Amino acid sequence: MGKSLGNAIYLSDSEEEITKKVMSAVTDPNRIKKDDLGNPDICMVAYYHNLFSSKEEVKTVCEECKAGKRGCVACKKQLAKNVIEELRPIREKRSYYEAHPEEVEKILREGTKKAQEVAKQTMKKVKQAMKLDYFEKITDIK
Repeated sequence: MGKSLGNAIYLSDSEEEITKKVMSAVTDPNRIKKDDLGNPDICMVAYYHNLFSSKEEVKTVCEECKAGKRGCVACKKQLAKNVIEELRPIREKRSYYEAHPEEVEKILREGTKKAQEVAKQTMKKVKQAMKLDYFEKITDIK
C-alpha cells in the first residue's frame, strides 16, 4: 500500500474507503482458493496484521492461513476492522479540528509566539558566542 499505487490510507478516508483499500491489498500470489495453504511471510495483509492486530490475532491469522482454514477475504475484513478501530481516535480528532478552524488558528498563533521567543534567545546566545553582540552592548550603554 502506498501513495504511488493509489491505495494509501489517509486520515481523511472514510471507513468505507479504508475497507475498500484494504480489500484490494495484495496477498500471497500462490494462494488461489480458500483451502490452499498460505504463506503469511510473503503476504502484505499479514504484514499489516502485525501492525494493527493484537499478538493473539496475528498468531491465529498466521496459523489459520498456513493451514488453509482462513481465506484472504476474511483476513482482509478483520484487518480493515482493526485499522478502522486503530485510526478512529485520530480521525475523530482530525474531524474536530476541521470543524473548529478558529481553534487551529489559535494554536498556531500561540505556537508561533513560543517559537519566536525561543528563537530570539537562541540567536542571542549565537551572537554572543560569535562575538557579534557588539550592537546590543552599544545600545545598553546609552
